[in-house]
Amino acid sequence: MKVLRFLLLVAAAALISTGLSALGMILPWLFGSMIATILYIRLVRRELFFPRWLGDLGVAIMAVEIGSTLTLDALMDMRDDLFNIFLMTILVLLLSLALSRLFIYLTGSTPETAILASVPGALSQMLIMAEEEKRADILLVTLTQMSRIILIVLIVPFVSGLFQPSSEIGAEPVAVDYISTIFIPEMLIIPVAAFAMIFLLQKINFPASLMLGPIIVLIIWNLTTGIEFSLDLVFINIAQILFGIRIGLQIASLMTQLNKRLIFSILLQNLILIFGTMFIVFIFQLFTVHQFNDLFLSAAPGGLGQIIVIAIETGGNIAMISSYHIFRIFFIIIVVVPIVGYYLKYLNRKRTQ
Repeated sequence: MKVLRFLLLVAAAALISTGLSALGMILPWLFGSMIATILYIRLVRRELFFPRWLGDLGVAIMAVEIGSTLTLDALMDMRDDLFNIFLMTILVLLLSLALSRLFIYLTGSTPETAILASVPGALSQMLIMAEEEKRADILLVTLTQMSRIILIVLIVPFVSGLFQPSSEIGAEPVAVDYISTIFIPEMLIIPVAAFAMIFLLQKINFPASLMLGPIIVLIIWNLTTGIEFSLDLVFINIAQILFGIRIGLQIASLMTQLNKRLIFSILLQNLILIFGTMFIVFIFQLFTVHQFNDLFLSAAPGGLGQIIVIAIETGGNIAMISSYHIFRIFFIIIVVVPIVGYYLKYLNRKRTQ
């Protein structure tokens, strides 16, 4: 019976997600499954059967898709503008981490919560770390990161539209084949190697090992084989449903803690981050030949998918904008996530002493 209830929840999540997708909502499969799970907890009021390994599987699938984006072409696009990409990434991250102090003051949250809520463009990674960190409030982290995506979609197109480039539209991104169309038996080594890497990273207590393991394996695959692919949408949607159910379960148990002060604090922090990024871009533009629209979309603290859609609509330089965001994603995952992880462990050790 418990398995049947779980299957009904998955069906409800798919139905709601399909509806949200038809309405054009951002991340419909993730949000749809979270909404379905919260409704289940509120209405059905029965224990939900959901093994943790299913949520882990969803995370691993998403990590494979992220890792597949770091191709040789993406590296070549980054090469000529690497210093600018690095400097812009550092400035935006420093701004976000500075705002974490404001977040602590406004919400009274722990440093763990404030840091994980503040890092931009890293929803999945920060939620995974929030799950692992006992002193982090996953509700605050989730709502802050998710509301930032919504604000990005509402505000960034308007700002970007005011500074549309007068020159020709940037090049279209290079199409990558779905794995189902180019599958070869040798690709079976990818999941095996990914789980082996996850196991190894967990053995050494490396932060966000579930996300980093598959990404490292895909980077090696892309650079050594030259066989590039993207996961079929059905895999990505399934991954978002599984991950969304896991996060929805945790949010549902914490909803009673939400109040007007927290809502105000979340909105204020995200608005300062967005407009602070705009100020950084104004200064940055004085020292580069890039147009404001391209720089702003490159620096905007949002997800790659949403920003690229906005870039296409406003005639942005797709290759440049993709390069900045791909670099930031991997910089956050490979550099920032471990540093944050070790810093949070340092805070825990300091408290126990």
